[in-house]
Amino acid sequence: MFDRAQATLVWLAVLVFLSSEPAVRGLAVAAMLAVALAATAVALLAEPAASTPSQAAPPPAAEPGD
Repeated sequence: MFDRAQATLVWLAVLVFLSSEPAVRGLAVAAMLAVALAATAVALLAEPAASTPSQAAPPPAAEPGD
């Protein structure tokens, strides 16, 4: 998620610097703020991912016919 947000911010920044239209610049800056706020909200509200399981799964039980 954050890689895409970063790439979006980079492309919008390029658009701001290359555009000669003030309306396009304003819209791109507004979009940059929206993307940054959304990424921040996701980072603050998302539950941390488990890096490793706390206990290993037990091996499967042997069946009577084996």
